[in-house]
Amino acid sequence: MELSGRPLSLEKIAAVAHGGESVQIAASVRSRVLASRKVVDDIVAREAVVYGVNTGFGRLADVRIR
Repeated sequence: MELSGRPLSLEKIAAVAHGGESVQIAASVRSRVLASRKVVDDIVAREAVVYGVNTGFGRLADVRIR
């Protein structure tokens, strides 16, 4: 299966989870993945606290994850 930014069907997700189908990232979305990674790297470098990035979720929102 190729991740391209388009919606995934439950059948495709199940094929990966249960059938061992391999997953590739489409070249057309690689730059978007790298841009997202840069956002997270910048948050870590600034030691900013960002919900769900370096904190828990919900009741654990005040718990910092390092």
